[in-house]
Order: sequence, then C-alpha cells, then structure tokens
Amino acid sequence: MASEPHTLLDLETIKIHYDKRALESIDRGFTSLLVILTTFSGIVLARVATHRLCTRVSPILCFLVEFPLIVLPGVLFVTVAHGYSGLFVGIVAILFLGLIVTTGSLSRARSRSHFDLGKRPTVLTIVRALTQLITAICILAIDFESFHRPYRKSRLFGAQLMDTGIGLFVVTMGLVSRRPRNCVDLRRSLFRSALPLILLGFARTLALEIIGYGQDEHEYGKHLNAFFTLGFTKLFGSLLSYLPRSDFQLVPLAIAVLVTHQLGLSFGGISAYVMDDDLARSSFLSANREGLLSLPGFVCIYLISIYLSRWLVSKTLLSYAEMIRKLRYFGLFSLLCWVLMVGGANAVGISRVTCNMGYVFWMIAITSTMVWLTMFIFDFIISSVLPLDTTIALAENLEKGSSSPKTVAPEKGGVFLICEALNMNGLTFFLLANVLTGGVNIFLSPENRSNFSSVLILLAYMLLATFVVFQLYMKRIRIA
Repeated sequence: MASEPHTLLDLETIKIHYDKRALESIDRGFTSLLVILTTFSGIVLARVATHRLCTRVSPILCFLVEFPLIVLPGVLFVTVAHGYSGLFVGIVAILFLGLIVTTGSLSRARSRSHFDLGKRPTVLTIVRALTQLITAICILAIDFESFHRPYRKSRLFGAQLMDTGIGLFVVTMGLVSRRPRNCVDLRRSLFRSALPLILLGFARTLALEIIGYGQDEHEYGKHLNAFFTLGFTKLFGSLLSYLPRSDFQLVPLAIAVLVTHQLGLSFGGISAYVMDDDLARSSFLSANREGLLSLPGFVCIYLISIYLSRWLVSKTLLSYAEMIRKLRYFGLFSLLCWVLMVGGANAVGISRVTCNMGYVFWMIAITSTMVWLTMFIFDFIISSVLPLDTTIALAENLEKGSSSPKTVAPEKGGVFLICEALNMNGLTFFLLANVLTGGVNIFLSPENRSNFSSVLILLAYMLLATFVVFQLYMKRIRIA
C-alpha cells in the first residue's frame, strides 16, 4: 500500500506527458486564426472606408469611422457572436473579390512601375496592432459570462485563442528588433528594452502582492508574469543574436535552440516536470517552472521573427516581378509552417506553458499568414486601386517631430490611425488596458453582467484605451 501513491503519480505523469489533444489543437489552431482574421478584416474595411477621409476631414472623424470597423468585430466575435466569425470573414472576402474584379486591380498592379513597401512596412504596423487589439479585448472579455469559454488559455496542451497572446507579443518584439552588430547595440538592447520589461514584471508582482490579488500560477509560475517572459526573451535573444555574423545565420541558430529545447521537453522529463500539478512549488525553479522552462522556445520565436523582418525590409522598392516573387515565397513559407504545425501537434502537441516545437510552428504559421495577407491585400491590391492622394508619412513625421509643409500635417489625418497609434505607444496602451481591466473587475462586477451590458462595457473600455493613445499620437507624444 505504501508504494501505491507513487505508482498513481507516475501514471498521472505519463498521462499528462502523452495526452496532447492533437486533433483538437489543430482545429483550435485554425479557429484562432479565423478569429484574428475578423479584426484584420475590420482593418481592411477601415482602409477602404477612410481612403477619401484621410486628407479631407479631421482625424477625429477618421478615428470614429475606424473604431467600429476594427474594434467592434473583435469584441463581438469573442463574445455574443462567436459562432459567426467564419461568416463575417467570408463576407469581407467576397466584398474584396468584388473590389478586385470591378476595379481591375490585378492589371493595374501589373502596370505599376514599382511597389514601395517603405522603411517601416504596413505589414509590421498591422501585425503589431492586431496583437495589441486582440490581447486587450480578451484580457477583459474573459471576465464576462459572454466570453466564449473555448478561447481561454490551455492548461497543458491546446491551441486556444488566448494562447496566442504571449507568443504574438514575442513575434512583434522580434519584428521590430535588429541583430546587435556591436557592443553598443547589445547594451542598448539590454538596458533600453529588456531591463524595463523585467522591471515592469517586478512591479506587477509587487502590486499584486500588496493588493492581495492572486494570479494563476499555472501560466508563468508563482512569481513570474508575461513581462518577465518578454524581458528575459529579449535579454537572452539579444545575447544569442549577437553571435551570428549575418541575419541568415539566425535561422540555423533558432533551429538549434528549438531542437535542443524539444529534446529536453520530450526526453529530459521537462514537459512532465512543468505540467505536474502534484509537484510542490518549494523552490524558485519549481515555483516558476512554467515561466522559466518555456524561455528557450520563446527565444526561438524571437530569433525567427528578427530574420523574417530583416528579409522583409532587405529590399523595399520592388518591381512587379520582385513583388510577385516575394508574395510567392511568403505564401509557400506560410503553407510550410502550417504543415509543420499539424505535424508538430501530432508528434509533440502544442503547448504554450512549455512553448514547445508545436507552439513555435503555430506562432510562425500565424505570423507568416498575416504577413502574406497584408502584403497582398494592402501593398499589392489596395495601393494599386486606392493610392493615397499625397505622400502619407504621418507616422514617421510624428515620431520625428517633423513640421515639413510637404508632408501631411496631423490635423489633416492619415491612414491606419488606430494601428499607427498603437504602434507608437503599444506598451502604454497595454498597461492602460491592464489598469482599466482591474478597475472594471473592482467596480463593475463583470461576472454578473448580461450579454448586452458586457458588450457595451467592452466597447467603452476599448474606446477609452484607444482614444488615449490616439490623442498621444496626434500630439506627437511617445511614452512607450
């Protein structure tokens, strides 16, 4: 009898280690992409709808047009309208096909002399904004009964919508990062990027301890949180990316890190160690094993994202043939990543808490898909049939403080106002969203709200958060 508990524990560990929910993870992985596409579809609609507004009316009106088109789908399709995501995306796709046919956009694109992706491509702006928007919506929406429960984070294996949050944040961090080429670059990356995130992690942990608000220790551990994961990923990712002599060498380095990490998870017992609920959290490592032992996987995502960004901007002024070639390469790469995701789900599962190989493939598959779609829809099609009336350089001018009369002044508006505002003050927006989420939980009792009132509260919350960063954007104020 004395040996029975040990035997049961071993059986439970084996069950956790091998119950990967492969088919369910694959299905949820594609469903999560579909939900992301609802907000992306809203951005497409907003770009078309505000084309004539961007230089003719006030930016406030542009913001008020963009908000319902972009944010409303994001709120509805994770709550009361979760069953209609596919229908919405399908309708927008049909409308977009109608735009292609009626405007002859393909022939117009073929006749263009060049395609200018810009020094900061639209791709990066939209991918970063999508991550911010969906994460901000979900961190509050999950507290309402109207939130679609299957979108919640997975405890062990799974590919739910909210599992994408931390992975896509690492992706966006990598997309705007560069490989350090000297000690000065390395110090700047460590002290200006990694250290502030780690300090925010300490601040969040301390604040939760003071107010007595508990956190789910199965996400990152007892003391760690998402800020620590981002900060340590930036720290170790910067140190590792300093070693290669070229951007291309980041790829074999990332593969080496990922293979080593997965071998440790599968054959070193790390996966079972992380997922074992019966293991006491008696030391710092055991108490924070989810956050600490998933870091190699997130570093891999970070390294691959840097390479994708560098490849994307390696040449931004493209001929028609070069644009087609780049679209073809990214399309094939995206397809390969989805195949690897399916294979990874069957072989090792998809797990956010360990950031295993399946999860890494899933994050890169989503990213590459969104990059391909953005390049095709915005840079190839829309810019061919709805080119901007003037050279819109509002984002860069606001960040640089330019007052050149040849550029569009802030009071004349711009395109992608919400997306650009989120890019300028992404961290500020995320912190504000967290503070507002805490306020709603304290004062409005979201668990007791009806479907209708929960949607109204979510829209008011997103309106306030986006409007604040929009005002900062228009006033040329960049905080973080």
